[in-house]
Amino acid sequence: MADRISARSARARLHLPGFSRRSATILLQIALLTISVLPTTFEAGDVEAKAKAALDKLPGHTGFLFTELTASGPQVLYGINQDERFAVGSSFKLFILGTLADEVNGDRRGLDNVMRLRADWKGPPHSEMADWPVGSPVTLQTLSLKMITISDNTATDHLIHLLGREQIENQMTTMGNRNPEWNRPLLTTREMTLLRDKNTGVPGHEYQELDEAGRREFLAKRLREGTNYEDVDFDTAAYDAAEWYATPIDMARALDWIKNHTEENEAANPLRGVLAVETKLPPDQPQWPYIGFKGGSEDQLLCGNWLLKNKNGRWYTFHVYYNNPDSKTDQQQTLDTIHSLFEIVTEAVEQ
Repeated sequence: MADRISARSARARLHLPGFSRRSATILLQIALLTISVLPTTFEAGDVEAKAKAALDKLPGHTGFLFTELTASGPQVLYGINQDERFAVGSSFKLFILGTLADEVNGDRRGLDNVMRLRADWKGPPHSEMADWPVGSPVTLQTLSLKMITISDNTATDHLIHLLGREQIENQMTTMGNRNPEWNRPLLTTREMTLLRDKNTGVPGHEYQELDEAGRREFLAKRLREGTNYEDVDFDTAAYDAAEWYATPIDMARALDWIKNHTEENEAANPLRGVLAVETKLPPDQPQWPYIGFKGGSEDQLLCGNWLLKNKNGRWYTFHVYYNNPDSKTDQQQTLDTIHSLFEIVTEAVEQ
């Protein structure tokens, strides 16, 4: 409105003490000129339109979120379907990492503590540590590193058993998950795999019809024993039967919690470094001196969660989610879309 005020009408209305009408008019003209030459910034609608165009290339259900981390938590800058439920695959391992961080910061465990690998806690493929000798001593730092960087399922299940299923469930709420009932009881990777076994009729469909108490009893009494995964015919489309679930904003709050509890003065600080080992983004990102990542992928879903520090000193999170019940994911196409979205938000931050 101000840039449409004529100099004449401005002169008639300005009554500033200590200024002549001529001086006030000159100041107003300078202000209007300044407004006209200010650099344009990205509007949320512009970024979201570009993001939608990129996501529309992927069939299925998609989500996108970019937040700035503030003292009051993640503030949504740009988002598409950020409050909707997605199957998130191994992204849930961030809650295990958070539980471990809480234990370490509370001096109840140390990252140099050692546990020995057990045969009955071996996770399904792909798991490098499943091939390690039973009884091998492994530090909690190594288990967390394998769980995050290569999503090792044996490392994951060992940490779940060590930390406790219910403790991790409680930690999910502490870390800002607003829908904890979606993941109660929290499944081990072994349990999720067996619940989606076509050779046993995909028992996860029956499991989903039970209340929480019934599900816990089902896991304790109905799943077959052993870890011979060669006998399993995994149903890649049945992530409605057994999976881990969250909204993109749930995961933004989880990353915010991890960032706040892995500061340099915290005993759990090395876990921030664990997140930065494998980022799934193109190398050499001078705008982002820190990039941390944990995602999840199966044949028909792919999710990515990034914790980012910009050269401006501010912290952000970036999330891309993709679920497709009808066909397998084109991994390269999805990665290309993620890189395109990252370029969009990077450009927006730079403005």
